[in-house]
Amino acid sequence: MKYVVILLVLLALGVGYYIVQKKKTSSSSNPLRTTSSNVISMDSHRKAKQSPGEQPCSSCKKKNGKLIFYAQDNGTVVGLCKDCQSKAKKRDMLPL
Repeated sequence: MKYVVILLVLLALGVGYYIVQKKKTSSSSNPLRTTSSNVISMDSHRKAKQSPGEQPCSSCKKKNGKLIFYAQDNGTVVGLCKDCQSKAKKRDMLPL
């Protein structure tokens, strides 16, 4: 009986110690971080991203609407406007 009481007291002390330590670690890691971290917010990336209608033509650099994308001979992709579409046909570029 004596051992059971000692065991219960040790168990109660262990549980109390665990609760106190958990409160200390959670209170120190929970506040808002003001320092920089490795996590990057995607909200700013989404806002800075251009819409497809605003992309410049790869040839004339004008922002005049929808682009048609072509593959060049070396494998690079270019986006050309309707005005520069004749250049793509002359160079036998493949439309994507």
